[in-house]
Amino acid sequence: MACSIRTVVGCGIFLAIVDIIHGLCTVGFYGYRFISFYFYLCPRELDIAYCQNKIYIYEQLFTFRTYIGLGEGGVTPLFDIIYIIALVKHKPWLTWFWLIKAFGSMGINVFYISSWMVRRISFQHITYQPEYFEQQFLVAGITLSIAQLIITVIFCIIAGIFTYKVAEERTRSRRSLHKSPKLKKHGRATAPPLSNYGDDDDDDATSTMRAGTDRHFTNHGLADSTSKLPLPGSNTSLDKKSWAEVSPHTAV
Repeated sequence: MACSIRTVVGCGIFLAIVDIIHGLCTVGFYGYRFISFYFYLCPRELDIAYCQNKIYIYEQLFTFRTYIGLGEGGVTPLFDIIYIIALVKHKPWLTWFWLIKAFGSMGINVFYISSWMVRRISFQHITYQPEYFEQQFLVAGITLSIAQLIITVIFCIIAGIFTYKVAEERTRSRRSLHKSPKLKKHGRATAPPLSNYGDDDDDDATSTMRAGTDRHFTNHGLADSTSKLPLPGSNTSLDKKSWAEVSPHTAV
């Protein structure tokens, strides 16, 4: 794969930001419906019987869904923050944790859309004035589900590439560690650090110089001892020329 791990992380962070916006839209819609239910569901000019029937149907079909939607949108940024931390820290297993939120969100929307379609039939005998909020819940549920599905598909692609890149990087690091000259095949140290080689070379050079100096002085002393010999009965020594002059007179 030609893309680098930094590029994959950048794409993942961008996707997390998009999902945060998706969560804020969820909170915004269900927050609007929560306020509308308590303050604007029954206008003053509406008949009291129709108003009671309307409140009853809303409570049976949409009140609990509103609370679930507020919680769903509020939890979304938390999962996205965990996802961003997992990308930055290079922890692939933690990135897949985000799928819990994605499948949960889509499952809730699908369940309540199907539940609305089934239960709506059982309230046909109740007379009330139809309102547009039913279509709002239906359109919002379908739109949020499709958006979450698209985000989930893109997430799976990015998470798969990210997992592969991190595994490849760790494999490369282990191979480079095994090929290090500091380790044997069994994991033991084979050679001292490179900084010690310079010290050993200096010690060898010093030892060689010292041995050469000692050899020079030893040879010089031997030469002096053979070139100068002591006179008989004297503590003084003569060189070869002086000894040659004295030796004819001492010969027998």
